[in-house]
Amino acid sequence: MKATIVSIESAMISTMVDYKERIEKAMKAAGVDITELARSVGVSYQAARKVLEGESKAFTAENNAKAAARLNVSSDWLATGMGDMARNAGGIVFSEENEDLIRIPLLANSGSMGKGNDTLDADYVVGDLALSAHWINQYIKPSNIQELKFIHAHGESMSPTFSDGDVLLVDVGSRDPASHEGVYVLDVHGQTYIKRIRMRMSGTLEVSSDNPNIKTVDELNGDHQVRVLGRVVWAWNGQKL
Repeated sequence: MKATIVSIESAMISTMVDYKERIEKAMKAAGVDITELARSVGVSYQAARKVLEGESKAFTAENNAKAAARLNVSSDWLATGMGDMARNAGGIVFSEENEDLIRIPLLANSGSMGKGNDTLDADYVVGDLALSAHWINQYIKPSNIQELKFIHAHGESMSPTFSDGDVLLVDVGSRDPASHEGVYVLDVHGQTYIKRIRMRMSGTLEVSSDNPNIKTVDELNGDHQVRVLGRVVWAWNGQKL
């Protein structure tokens, strides 16, 4: 059974007036003023004020997600007015239209197949993809379906396994490369990478790229500051990992 991709919503704003009203409502409910909102989103006070006064376009998808996280509301609701105002905290939502479909969050964080991307300070949700629960249980078989997340991958170091711009399904509950070799999302000194990890006969872990033209190999010996964020279980080029 093939996966069913229903939609990917990335904070599309209906009108500036509607967005202004929603963000004002959320700020009032959360007790957050413009100064605090601007600080949380990472924009200037003037930029936030212009959005609130309708003089500027609404926040970008990433900044909308940050604002929603600070105001504890749904990023989809804040961006589009669709769905409930209450925040889902980045978890799985079962579709009301089709009981077999579940909506898996798409995170603002992306993985680098190259020089590295800055790791955001939280898992900001910018949209979702809807998949068949039957397909997930048959082909992915996660230990906990709530631990599945989508991210984008950028770069060429994992080619031909992945291509620049592929959407990857990540099991954030699978973080032990010693027990399960594969491709992992890593946080190294605040930078996010996608690398293959395998166990060497010496008992140490080898981190490498798949692209034979730019292949790099490192060994994790305990001295590296590396956080394993999750294991890639599916690439949206139809390849199971």
